[in-house]
Amino acid sequence: MLKIEAKPEVTGTVRLALAGRMHANSLGELRRAIDRARRQRARRVALDLSEITLADRASIDFLSQQRKEEIELVNCPPYLETWLERES
Repeated sequence: MLKIEAKPEVTGTVRLALAGRMHANSLGELRRAIDRARRQRARRVALDLSEITLADRASIDFLSQQRKEEIELVNCPPYLETWLERES
């Protein structure tokens, strides 16, 4: 299960703090959270990955695509960063 918590920041960024397991079935919910953040006229949207415990292949592909669409990935665990670098 993936928990998503929106945390607006004074800089105009909306940080989406993610916690738990990230898998293909949770990507629709995450996509909707990103869209809501963009509708709030956020300057930037950042995904905080510090509490992600597991991610499947579809999730890595999704995160890689978000990076290309100027979504910032912050506090990325080393195992995810390694996997994302391979996808670049």
